This record gives sequence, structure tokens and C-alpha cells, in this order.
Amino acid sequence: MVERRFSRDADNLTHRAYTLQPARPLVLRVTVWVLVCALSAAGGAAAVAAWHTQRPGRTADPCNAAPVDAGREQTELARTRLALAQESAARAAVQKTADGAAADVARLNAEAQFLRGQSKTKPPAQAGAPRR
Repeated sequence: MVERRFSRDADNLTHRAYTLQPARPLVLRVTVWVLVCALSAAGGAAAVAAWHTQRPGRTADPCNAAPVDAGREQTELARTRLALAQESAARAAVQKTADGAAADVARLNAEAQFLRGQSKTKPPAQAGAPRR
């Protein structure tokens, strides 16, 4: 009998509609979040104040560009121009080689098509000859 009553209780529990409910009231949760945010802001402000006290009287140094030697700059510019000229010459040589190779490929394709056409048109006398 105990099993039947347990079965009825379990049956009754499984057919109910359950919904999630918050464990704490909304006001308490909002208050906790506001308190956490306020404490975080206060902690950040304290950290910034402590950082500034470690650096008394120092101001942020302005960012100044280093002086550039004009002769050195001209030398670097000439070296860069020379490198650009060398690269342009190398690219032109590669392009010339590629054009020559493309012309060779086109010539060989034309010859291959000609030879394929020649092999398809054999004289009829050879086609009937007996093979050994």
C-alpha cells in the first residue's frame, strides 16, 4: 500500500505546472547591484588617487619627434630608390620570360592541333591493310 500512495504522490507532483521564482526580492537584488557598482567606482577612484600620489609633481611628457639628420635621410631615400629600380627591372625580366613562355605554349598548342588533325585524316588504303 505504501507503494501505491507513493505512486499517487509522484503522479500528482509530475502533473503540476512549475515556474521559476526568484530566491530574493527584486528590490534587494537591485540594491545589491547598485552597492557593488558604487563600491567598484570608489575602488577605482582610490586606485587612481594612489597612483597620482606616487608620482608627485610629474606631468605627462609631451611626445616630441626626434631630430632627423638630413644627409642620412637623403642616403636612405637614394637607397630606397635604387631598391625600387632593381625590383622594377626584376619584374620586367620575369614578365618578358612569362610572355616568351606563353608564346611557346601557343605555338606548341597550334602544332599539336595540326598534328591531331593530320592523324584523323589517314588515307583509306592504309585502313584496310591487314595487320600482322
